[in-house]
Amino acid sequence: MNDEMFRLSLIEFMNNGILNDFVNEVFGYNLKKGDDVYIQYKIVKNNIILNIFDNNHKNRFKGYIFGNNSFEENDNVIYINIEECYKLYKDGNCDSMLHLIGALLKTNKNSEKSDIIKKFLNKDIKEILMKFFI
Repeated sequence: MNDEMFRLSLIEFMNNGILNDFVNEVFGYNLKKGDDVYIQYKIVKNNIILNIFDNNHKNRFKGYIFGNNSFEENDNVIYINIEECYKLYKDGNCDSMLHLIGALLKTNKNSEKSDIIKKFLNKDIKEILMKFFI
């Protein structure tokens, strides 16, 4: 799993002031410029766990788990099976940015990483992901 590349990308998003843009694009939030977002990043049993806290009252807390196994989801935790995301990508059926991140975390092929990253909309996000994943 490309967990270190992802962690470094998140830090760079924060340092460049585009963390809200990344969270909006990938996780479907609607954060504005004045909204604050806090992401807690953990690795537990080879799973990446992101806890996202924000000051937008619609999305106070959400947890996202990226891993190789399946878990039962609930209202506050979303599980993303990176194996399934990668299969969706390979089959041409990857229709969400969340699944693209899952596929990006799974693949070790630079050509696939580049192809996945090109599907992101924000130019600055693409550049940072390219910097750390390729």
